[in-house]
Amino acid sequence: MEKHSEEMPDWEDQRMKIIGLGESSIRKSYYPELQQRLTELEQTNQDLIDAIEEIQEKEYEIRQNYEELRNIQDALNMARKKLHLLNTLTFQDIQSAMFSLNGYLTLTKELVQDEKASDYLEKSLNQLQKMERVFHVAKQYQNMGIHPPKWQNVMQVYIYAVSHLDISKYNPDIRLDGLEIFADPLLEDAFFYLLENFIQHNIHGTGYRFWYETGEGIVTLILQDDGIGILDTKKEEIFNRGNGLKEGIGLFLVREILSITEITIKETGEYQKGARFEISVPASKYRHISTGNQS
Repeated sequence: MEKHSEEMPDWEDQRMKIIGLGESSIRKSYYPELQQRLTELEQTNQDLIDAIEEIQEKEYEIRQNYEELRNIQDALNMARKKLHLLNTLTFQDIQSAMFSLNGYLTLTKELVQDEKASDYLEKSLNQLQKMERVFHVAKQYQNMGIHPPKWQNVMQVYIYAVSHLDISKYNPDIRLDGLEIFADPLLEDAFFYLLENFIQHNIHGTGYRFWYETGEGIVTLILQDDGIGILDTKKEEIFNRGNGLKEGIGLFLVREILSITEITIKETGEYQKGARFEISVPASKYRHISTGNQS
């Protein structure tokens, strides 16, 4: 039977190999690779430091630009408010002067006996009334965009608009609950002009419907009456300034107010069967709401 060696192991040699100082050291085979990895890590660390410094520089630059833009925006807002105030005061002064002029011309017309002179005064009064309508349009137009668009409950806006009109002889069918649209604060005026246009031209009609339909990525508000309708050749013309309602407002303002938030309107009715106005609201400008959370 073979005997076990009684020689003691060289512990010092084993220790030196383990810590990497011996002749057969693991260090001798792995040290170059570790050194390479260390160099790569140091380079990566430096790249990160450089990237952080660049980000900090960009952040500072962005902050400076934002501050400058904010100052510019504040200045523009202040200028816009001052301009709006000046316009308001100017409109008030001109309207007051026109009101007085209207009164003087009316009194003069009652005193003048000459038929030709009376005719001229009548024509002057007609021109003055046209000027008043022009100023009304200008006043409405200057208010567009002054206040930012906001979410508005369509049913509530309709109620506010129709409250200024006499619709006692019509039978309305209104189904606008559960919808909000993002529009200029003058949306109520747009509804008012649209409904007033209907009342003025729907001479033989007895009622109207106002509802909405939800399609793919769009909501369409539809106002339809049972009157005579609009000729095909007039469907686009009625939205031009100088046509339609009151010879100076018409549906022109309705289209302009709606277009601020990319809402469009067109007339699609069939002549002799009634007018039909379709207001198309894009997906980002409408939202459905529960009737219990109407704002």
